[in-house]
Amino acid sequence: MFRSPNGVLWAILRPLLRLLLRLKLHFQPRQARMNGPFVLLCNHASYYDPLLAAVCVDRPLCFAGADPAPRAGLLLSLARSLCQPEELSWKDALNEAAAGGQCLGIFPEGRRCPDGVTGPIPAELAARIQNSGLGLVVLRLEGAYLTAPRWADRIPRPGRLRARVMRTLTPGVLQAMETDELQALLEQDLCEDAYETVRRRPGPYRGERTAERLEKLLCVCPKCGAVGTMESRDNEFYCRSCGFTTVYTLSGGFRGGNVPFENPGQWARWQSGRIRLACEAAGDGPIFEDGGYEIYDLKHGGDRIGTGGLHLYRDRLELPTGIAIPTEDIVDLRLVGGSGLQMKTRRGSRFDLKTIRPVCAEKYLTALAVLKQLREKAAAEEAAPAEEEKEPAESADPEITETKESTEEAEE
Repeated sequence: MFRSPNGVLWAILRPLLRLLLRLKLHFQPRQARMNGPFVLLCNHASYYDPLLAAVCVDRPLCFAGADPAPRAGLLLSLARSLCQPEELSWKDALNEAAAGGQCLGIFPEGRRCPDGVTGPIPAELAARIQNSGLGLVVLRLEGAYLTAPRWADRIPRPGRLRARVMRTLTPGVLQAMETDELQALLEQDLCEDAYETVRRRPGPYRGERTAERLEKLLCVCPKCGAVGTMESRDNEFYCRSCGFTTVYTLSGGFRGGNVPFENPGQWARWQSGRIRLACEAAGDGPIFEDGGYEIYDLKHGGDRIGTGGLHLYRDRLELPTGIAIPTEDIVDLRLVGGSGLQMKTRRGSRFDLKTIRPVCAEKYLTALAVLKQLREKAAAEEAAPAEEEKEPAESADPEITETKESTEEAEE
């Protein structure tokens, strides 16, 4: 069900929220104006994003594709109130907004970026917006990731946080544009690298225990290569296996320990490469495993059905209580918080996996994406020889026919 915000209430709260966000998060908003209903697109880096984007327009709107914030604290509760129901996809929300002549906010990534860099946006985004008949506002939030890193428990961390209005386009202008051109502009406008931003505009993002829970993002030690041995303590991040230690700074970088990365974003991208190698070299044993997970059956009332370990193999994901799901049957796996997971299967099963331990659950999402690519590559390679066998036979037939016809002509 499409959710429409209360226009009167929003008109009263908006100036107060702008002031509160400036005081609490050091937020510098920008005003975007558009006549008539429109869709607002924004990159997604923090729980606060719906609230940050909403105060930049003078029209009430709710957001699709947002990670729902926990109901803790005034700002997070208000941000959650601006989100469309989780079961409503951005496509359906866009259709309903267009049909009702209402404004809608969309976070095209569909989840907060894990490493500070804007994730991929849907390939059909531009076409859908053009077909909606709505106007378009493109907003880029800069500094939101370091203000509230996905892996951190202690947020916010006030620093340099601002909004930039990248583009405003009327329905007529949108209709006149080439779809590919618009898609390219959207990808360009929405892209933000948090660490490149802080390099251009240096400044601290102040907080306590700044490295705490960094192991929710980074799980591979760059010195010994061990998986699951990284731990945090206050501002320190270290490997309990080899003793490697570095310090996470207020500007989002590392100091000391001869760490080969300037920031967690670089470390995360290197880690993704190691995960790919682990998937490619996987045998019969588990690629990754973590204990201490509780499993809840969301299809049948959300009952807790057991506790145990999570094991990812090349062909299956084994859940607590021994439930084995073939990797190709997992249609959706999303991160909840930093260590939790929610999963849907082709057969309609839905599970919620929770743990109180700080675990890098992001590695399961990365590994499943790699395993899918490996399956598709293997299928393509199997199909290729069959196609190659057909081609010589097809090209030979005309030659045979031509030779036969030439022979008959000569005999006459």
